[in-house]
Amino acid sequence: MFGIVGLGAVGSLIVYFLNRAGVVPRAVVRKRCERPLFCIGDDCTSLAVETTSDLGGVKYVFLAVKAYDTASTISLLKGVVLVVQNGVGGFELVKERYGSAYPVVLTYGVYRESCVTQLRGLGEFIMPIEAADAAEVLERGGARVKVVDDVEPYRWLKLAVNAAINSLTAVLNKPNRVVVEVPYVKELAALAALEVAELCRKMGVKLPADPVEEVYRVAEATALNISSTARDIATCSPTEIDYINGAVVKYGERFGVETPVNKTLYLLVKALEAACGRGF
Repeated sequence: MFGIVGLGAVGSLIVYFLNRAGVVPRAVVRKRCERPLFCIGDDCTSLAVETTSDLGGVKYVFLAVKAYDTASTISLLKGVVLVVQNGVGGFELVKERYGSAYPVVLTYGVYRESCVTQLRGLGEFIMPIEAADAAEVLERGGARVKVVDDVEPYRWLKLAVNAAINSLTAVLNKPNRVVVEVPYVKELAALAALEVAELCRKMGVKLPADPVEEVYRVAEATALNISSTARDIATCSPTEIDYINGAVVKYGERFGVETPVNKTLYLLVKALEAACGRGF
């Protein structure tokens, strides 16, 4: 039995693959949709979940809320928690306060508007070997899944990607394609990713791919997608920037690595957050 906390874009993607594998997960949601849909192009499918306030009895719970909402969900968690979030910090909090948890890295591009989620870029789930049976169910539902001994290097690689793409698309209010199609933006993205690479070198984390090449690959694969941070700024919603570029800055200070590009991008997004809705 599977549970899920958070039925936004990421949670809807997970439910879609679980449904295709014949599984109807139990879900704790903040806002209930009468008919949540998942669309690939013009082909839309209704998502099936059993809404509940108690996830007791489930083996796995996918935690798919925004990183800043993590603390408020701890009391809801049951079983083994698979944390599917952007950035660094949310998983650490779950591990500290709950215990039985593993990170999952998601590279699909998904976009949610109201109760409709759209697939806007193919990717994969990178999952820990300790949750291989959960990975098998997702794969049976049609998901691309990679099971690895250690998810941590992939998590930091994704942080490099998010640090480059999410912040720049939020500042520019553009889809992901801007990162590879505008030369100045492309250079800034590379500089942000290289700071993460240097931080990982200092921390002893061996990245599974070149972070700059990965930024460009993901930006091309999700060219039409609007990053979650860009969407949050456009709708005057809180962003996860503290867990993305903010995390790079924080870890940089801890390990003695200069991160001026990430700090500038972090401050720009925080400024946009602060100015949002004030009529400037």
